[in-house]
Amino acid sequence: MSNSIDDIIDASSIEELNELIIKAEAAIEQKKASEIATLREQMIEKAKLYNMTPEEVLSFSIRKRRSVGAPKYRNPENPEQTWTGRGKKPGWLKQAVDPEALRIPE
Repeated sequence: MSNSIDDIIDASSIEELNELIIKAEAAIEQKKASEIATLREQMIEKAKLYNMTPEEVLSFSIRKRRSVGAPKYRNPENPEQTWTGRGKKPGWLKQAVDPEALRIPE
């Protein structure tokens, strides 16, 4: 003799529905806390398989990080501006009559 949720809602007063909402929200928080605790334990166990902490696993990146690279070109008007030859070519190098003249000797 189980009532469906719709039947319970239809038969309930506003006060009873408000009480139901409060109890449902509390049950959701309790279930959420329980499931998070279980998940935490699973993450700790999985991380141990790789001799890592869960934080290390979460911050791990598959991408290999490129080194910054040594500058290959220098702006003669502003020596602080350099370009490694990677990425978008800077405007000062595009405007140079002879870009190779701005190459930094190795």
